[in-house]
Amino acid sequence: MNLTICLVAYNKKFTETVSYKQLISFSSVVKKCLNLVVVDNGKKNYTETVMPSDFLSMKYYFNPNLHERGTRVAYQYVLETMEDYWLMLLDDDTELTEGYIQKVLNELGNPEINAFCPLIFDGEVQISPTQSETIKNLNFPQKSGVYIENITGISSGLVLSKKFMLEIKEFSKEFPLDYLDHWIFWQLRNQTKKIKVIDEKIQHHLSVQHLKELSKERFITIFTSEYHYYQHYQPEQLYSIRKKYVKMIVKAWLKGDFFPGKALIKIILEKK
Repeated sequence: MNLTICLVAYNKKFTETVSYKQLISFSSVVKKCLNLVVVDNGKKNYTETVMPSDFLSMKYYFNPNLHERGTRVAYQYVLETMEDYWLMLLDDDTELTEGYIQKVLNELGNPEINAFCPLIFDGEVQISPTQSETIKNLNFPQKSGVYIENITGISSGLVLSKKFMLEIKEFSKEFPLDYLDHWIFWQLRNQTKKIKVIDEKIQHHLSVQHLKELSKERFITIFTSEYHYYQHYQPEQLYSIRKKYVKMIVKAWLKGDFFPGKALIKIILEKK
């Protein structure tokens, strides 16, 4: 059984991204099981780039939608055009391993599983998967095994069955980029789908782990999506989210930084 991979590229030429370099380093045996689709949300069109021939297939698609240039539109495009039964979602800064791909390929015939994900680390910190019944996700990492509840994670490296994706009909337009991953895991839990966590460690740079590196625009979009997600999908955690924002506001004000406070207060007031 083969696997379609949706690699979403942004600010770099896709051939220069960490994920693509990992993919092309894999053995020819593995690559012959992969249908790679690069969806480019960047500013420059690289359609004329010569594509390697050692994948089962490879396709490049430059997103012409100037208004939506996130992961959702990329995933949706590949879902609507893919022929395989399984789809891997992949950011461009994930150090995907051949070992993970091999383990996933060996599991694709399992009819009881609807999703696979690896153990993802940002440095020494496991960022995915984690428990979902808390907002302090990173304090409660999940181990390898099969889950139907209390699990969430990031979308990069996540493998989904086409059956599940057709059941949810489409990737939600509520989350063009941020928190789409949490929404996907919420859908899996809500439908009691089995998620298998593969015992394979992968490195990934998670922007929300490095708030000082974020632009003001990215800060606003991330926390707007976070608040929206908890308000509509896990409202039992909304009080905890507000407490978290208050702590962030006070901490920033004590340092003389008033932007986070103004941004977070505006998000809360606008979402009431």
